[in-house]
Amino acid sequence: MEDVVKKFKRVEAKLKAKEWFKRDRWIASVHGFPKERPEFVTFHVFKKHWYNEDSQGIHIESYLAIDPKKRKKSSITIHVLHHAKIPGTNLKRTVIAQPFVDAVYGEVKKWEGYKFRAGKYGTQPFTKILDGTDEDFEDILLVEVQRMCLKLGPEMDKAIQQSKREAGQPI
Repeated sequence: MEDVVKKFKRVEAKLKAKEWFKRDRWIASVHGFPKERPEFVTFHVFKKHWYNEDSQGIHIESYLAIDPKKRKKSSITIHVLHHAKIPGTNLKRTVIAQPFVDAVYGEVKKWEGYKFRAGKYGTQPFTKILDGTDEDFEDILLVEVQRMCLKLGPEMDKAIQQSKREAGQPI
């Protein structure tokens, strides 16, 4: 498990060294999944207001299996809430997912390797498969996370702000 954690911690350190990461108050976390007897290590990148306190909110995510034999298949995606409703509201999660996906669809569709799911407003609207055994995995992941943060982060912020207005919450 430690070797996988180290891979993600190196990516995290490179992200934290970026001025935009600090300026825009991004957060990165590395943790085992599931909590009891983890089979994977997950890497999340998110902002404080993305409802991700319990790792079930909105976050950019990658993962690697702890078992080296299962490490080849990995991915990068954005989770748009694991719950049916936006925390603290009665609003469905699609109040965030739909305007976000509609705003980024044309951009992400152009990105090599990214595939949208049939239910594109689901919890993981699109994914890019990564090879977790590639010697350049960390560099590839860093490039993809940066692109998602810089290109998609502002659109997610707008979708969250709009959902808060609809819920009558302070922005």
